Amino acid sequence: MIELTKEVKQQVIGMVREYLTDKFTDDDPIAFDPVVIDLRYDPDDEPYLHIYVVYDGDRALLDPIWTADLTGYLWPRLEAIGIPEHPTKSFEKKSEWDELLAERFRESA
Repeated sequence: MIELTKEVKQQVIGMVREYLTDKFTDDDPIAFDPVVIDLRYDPDDEPYLHIYVVYDGDRALLDPIWTADLTGYLWPRLEAIGIPEHPTKSFEKKSEWDELLAERFRESA
């Protein structure tokens, strides 16, 4: 069972930011903020993490190969902190984030 404490969320966010830092510098015309960790459940009611990476900038700068590799990068690191489930992720445009967030809360209400 995943216990998604504030500390665990901060660790995972740190891992994601480390990955992004390896790909982009502060001078690149794209910014990533926020990174949001969400606990979800699959059809068998098994928990897993979904990671929202909110970006502001040109989507063309997000190479599909390395965005796909984010979960592969994270998985062994998550296992090391006691989260064996494979995470999922999405890259969301900042201008659409408020709408997506509002929709997510409507679904869970």
